[in-house]
Amino acid sequence: MAVDVAPRFTQKPALKQEDNGQKLVFHCVLEASPKPDIQWFLGTTPIRDTARTRMRTEPAGGAAFNVILEIQGVAQSDAGAYKVVAKNKLGEVSASINLNFSGESCPSGRGIYEALP
Repeated sequence: MAVDVAPRFTQKPALKQEDNGQKLVFHCVLEASPKPDIQWFLGTTPIRDTARTRMRTEPAGGAAFNVILEIQGVAQSDAGAYKVVAKNKLGEVSASINLNFSGESCPSGRGIYEALP
């Protein structure tokens, strides 16, 4: 029988670029049982699924879950402090990651992204 576990991050949020910088992917791994409710925030504003943003939680074996936020067509306005909150009946945990655009745009016209802990 599975033991219930309060959410805890086994891998903090990390940031990677895909599609030649057109898509940003925030990814973290957590353990929880039962499956947690996940909410992402930009600052204090909850992020919703839209044509540009997609959130998903995928089983990763046992009580582990991959928690993913994708942003398409990244814009300067997407910069800021992102927070992911995982909650189940046993507790709640959160982690943050900052998205900053460093320097001027590169020759391709795209900015350089960096995640600050």
